[in-house]
Amino acid sequence: MRDRMIAFDLEATGLDPLQDHIVELAMVRVQDGLVLLHEQFHPGIPIPQAATAVHGISDTDVAHSDPFSLHAREIQAIVDSAVLVGYGSHRYDTIMLDAELRRAGEPGIDLTATPEVDLLRVWTASEPRNLATAVRRFLGHGHEGAHRSLTDAEALVPLLNTMKRMFGLEDYDLVHLSRPRGEVDRSQRLKMDARGEVVFAFGRHAGEPVREHEEYLEWMLESDFPPDTKAVIQQLRENAWRWP
Repeated sequence: MRDRMIAFDLEATGLDPLQDHIVELAMVRVQDGLVLLHEQFHPGIPIPQAATAVHGISDTDVAHSDPFSLHAREIQAIVDSAVLVGYGSHRYDTIMLDAELRRAGEPGIDLTATPEVDLLRVWTASEPRNLATAVRRFLGHGHEGAHRSLTDAEALVPLLNTMKRMFGLEDYDLVHLSRPRGEVDRSQRLKMDARGEVVFAFGRHAGEPVREHEEYLEWMLESDFPPDTKAVIQQLRENAWRWP
């Protein structure tokens, strides 16, 4: 194990770790809490309103900021020989940081070998998200008879009411939170980009708007794709490509 652990977090122009750009980055040394870097960057493109709504950073905020490339060598030196610590970083932050470093001419991060601690994955692995765990955490008792349909279904009622009360949620919030951000179809062949446009999430047109590839959509409708994906394609056509 490497002797330095670096906690880091970034904000960006969108959710695509390969195509979007970092607008803010903070890096903290775990051993003593020393802030090694905290910078905002001009991404070279307008920051979409959807992204600003999440992190609060606007074009005005970064109008006079340096581009990432001017700090890339310093950032590369920080991550070299370090264990990276993030939250949800395994599939987003680390990939985006690597992409930005490489665009700036630096070696980047070895995504196959660099040791990384993703605390979201650690939490999920350490505390299984099954119904018995939820009953114990939120209702304060065991869940006898787990994995029988009636027992499990009856447990969901007090669990729902307790979670609503504890987190101050309404029924609408429950439905909204149950759908992953950016999801279009459950099979995840399509997704919503930072501009609110439906794009392909796979294949040679990944990241490109579906409305620009009618022939590809026809192929998907005629091929062995999941029914929910095909239904979304039909709905998009009927709604002039607006979703939902």
